[in-house]
Amino acid sequence: MSPQNAAHFMRIIAIISMLSAILFAAAVVADPTGLNNLFLHGVSSGSQGLAGINTAEARVTLAIAGGVFAGFSAMLLLVAVPALHNYDVKMIRAVQMSLMIWFVVDSSASIAGGNAANAVANLLFLTVYMAPLMLVKEAKG
Repeated sequence: MSPQNAAHFMRIIAIISMLSAILFAAAVVADPTGLNNLFLHGVSSGSQGLAGINTAEARVTLAIAGGVFAGFSAMLLLVAVPALHNYDVKMIRAVQMSLMIWFVVDSSASIAGGNAANAVANLLFLTVYMAPLMLVKEAKG
């Protein structure tokens, strides 16, 4: 994959992730689409869906998680995209390592907390996030 194509692919991933993060955080107030309810049924709160976050503490945690995910997505957009576009190998490796740290910490904590489904979902996300970083090749010529 050319650096320009990899950067374009990562830009799309980052924007979709940013929008998802905003929806995730917005579920604290309302979930008009029901997407967060489906997500929470399968990954975050087992079979309770949004009812599993029906406490002030849980809603604050969800808001914080949405904010962290938005910042994570911004890092992809503002750091990974230029690194890919310019084929900056050091920055590409730094982003790869950052993603691996996120994956190991988040997935290990999820498994330890009894939520292995989140670790499985993380594997899917890791594959998507890493694809342009692993497939990029230096332009010839």
